[in-house]
Amino acid sequence: MARIITFTTDWSSSDYYIGAVKAAIISKCSDVSFIDISHNIEHFSVFQAGFVLKSVYKNFPEGSIHIIGVDSEPDRDGYILVSKYDSQYFISSNNGCTGFIFEKEPEIAVLVETGFAFEGASFIELNLFSHIAAFIVRDGDITELGEPINKIKRKLSVNCQIETDFINGEVIYIDSYQNAITNISREIFKDYVGDKKFEILINTNNITVSEIKQSYKEVDSGEIVCIFNSLGLLEIAIRDGKATQLLNLGIRSEIRIKYNFS
Repeated sequence: MARIITFTTDWSSSDYYIGAVKAAIISKCSDVSFIDISHNIEHFSVFQAGFVLKSVYKNFPEGSIHIIGVDSEPDRDGYILVSKYDSQYFISSNNGCTGFIFEKEPEIAVLVETGFAFEGASFIELNLFSHIAAFIVRDGDITELGEPINKIKRKLSVNCQIETDFINGEVIYIDSYQNAITNISREIFKDYVGDKKFEILINTNNITVSEIKQSYKEVDSGEIVCIFNSLGLLEIAIRDGKATQLLNLGIRSEIRIKYNFS
């Protein structure tokens, strides 16, 4: 079976970059299958790239290779990160993106030294990531690429905060429908709210919702609807409308759930 290689980038599908990297990989190993997860990540947003890839990688088979082409040029430390997690491989800059994707330390993580501002650094996916992907396809041992490490960088944190009467969360992703996805999970809601009366406080408490629905169409057109989406995360939408625009929400906007009141 052909080895799967995925791409998550901020390049836009109109750029030539995608075709160039795929061609470079095929020239080294033809038995591969490419899947484009997204090329519409906001420029340099490793957080958004991490969220998107975290949401889908579990659907891929063991041995899949994920190239993360966002903020990929090495910083002054001159390293990129190649890691194996859940029996899949991830190639990225050492920028903390995989620290958001992985819920625990990876099975293997290797820092590959590139040096800073080397020739070809501005298109490192073509000049280095493609070679590493081909190396993995040919069953290469990634520990031969650089220095194994025990702990990866985890500068991204999106955990909600729990208080006595509140769950304090925030918007972490806005989809193409302008639905606002939060970091409040179904599990957290069940553990702390359960069957208690509650209110979801939106946009600094100016708007409140007291029900969570199962689908968007349980409300009338133009009404706010809160659901737990396919990722198990609280999502705020407006049926047939654009929630983030109409509710003045953005990334990091505060979303709170008040409970333990009569």
